[in-house]
Amino acid sequence: MAPLAILTISLCCCFLFFFFFPQKVASATNCVESTCTPGGAWVRFPFWLRNLQPSSCGYQGFDLSCNNQTILTLPSSGDFFVKTISYRDQTVWLSDPDNCLPKRFLDHDVSLQGTPFLFAQDLETYTFLNCSASQTTEPSAIPCLSSDSYYVIVVSSGWSTSLSTANHASSSSLCSVISTTLVPPSLVEGYLSSSLQLAWSVPDCGSCEANGIICELDNATSSQTICPHSKSGPSGPSGLSSAAKNGIMIGVGIPALFCVIGLSFYFHNKMMRAPDQLRQPVSADVPNRQPPVLAISGLDGPTIESYPTTELGETWELPYPNDNTCPICLAEYQAKETLRAMPECNHYFHASCIDKWLKMNATCPLCRNPPEASKIISPVI
Repeated sequence: MAPLAILTISLCCCFLFFFFFPQKVASATNCVESTCTPGGAWVRFPFWLRNLQPSSCGYQGFDLSCNNQTILTLPSSGDFFVKTISYRDQTVWLSDPDNCLPKRFLDHDVSLQGTPFLFAQDLETYTFLNCSASQTTEPSAIPCLSSDSYYVIVVSSGWSTSLSTANHASSSSLCSVISTTLVPPSLVEGYLSSSLQLAWSVPDCGSCEANGIICELDNATSSQTICPHSKSGPSGPSGLSSAAKNGIMIGVGIPALFCVIGLSFYFHNKMMRAPDQLRQPVSADVPNRQPPVLAISGLDGPTIESYPTTELGETWELPYPNDNTCPICLAEYQAKETLRAMPECNHYFHASCIDKWLKMNATCPLCRNPPEASKIISPVI
């Protein structure tokens, strides 16, 4: 190869090195993990904050906004507050700004059309009933839909004794049907009624997160994702940031480039080439791995007590440092608190929260995985 051709190629490489990598460093600087409020949900890829970060920091349809709360806006349903995000399980917990999530379903005001999200549970048909108030308080009444003169309850439309149970609860009064609609079962099971759990399957970064890696777009115009660097942030770094790594690449690459030019002139017929591809893309086209919802009964006390527990010390030795919020009560874990883990999936919760849940439901609240069949209590007829 002629020396002039080698020099031309080397200068082109130098041009790309000086102009491409600084842009990558600047982009990475804007895409650091952030939060709208102290104690709020941490935002990172695939989510991104409008007006604070470029769209290349996230995936299409995962844009959030800040207004004293972290807000997710669904095109057909309006605003929801983001309570917590599990990047490993690819789920997000939402609440209603008016603190009346059942009303959104009663008014058919929850639609995921045009979004990358899906309901984490299969929807079931439920009926909302309006009952005139009696002298006794109905324990299952929905407070934000009830008043002094009437109360509203919700029953499963497939439960043959629902209406008779409702009429018995209202004693001398009659309950009338307000509406029948599709509702996630967790909304009426009592423990998670203030939050709505959504999931996503694309982009699929769960396996990367499980290995301590953060996804990002392969480039600004692509929908494919890569897992190029270990995550760092408030929970403690597990590796160098993308900006730091790119800075090291520039510092090492420029002297190496001049060495390549010198060797090219020396040999006249050889030139060292960089690998065509440093990172393997992770396909964004993956099947929906949402587990099916199983209708099974709760667990007995000895079985629940056999599940492993951990008492947090003063230094918060959490199994997964980023999972620092109980998905059931949505409160952050504190020192001296006792956590209990599900043995099948290793998801952990406040012991008091998960014990109540497992007495009525034998599945994990997050992934809905059931225990061994021999541990399930048969329902009492």
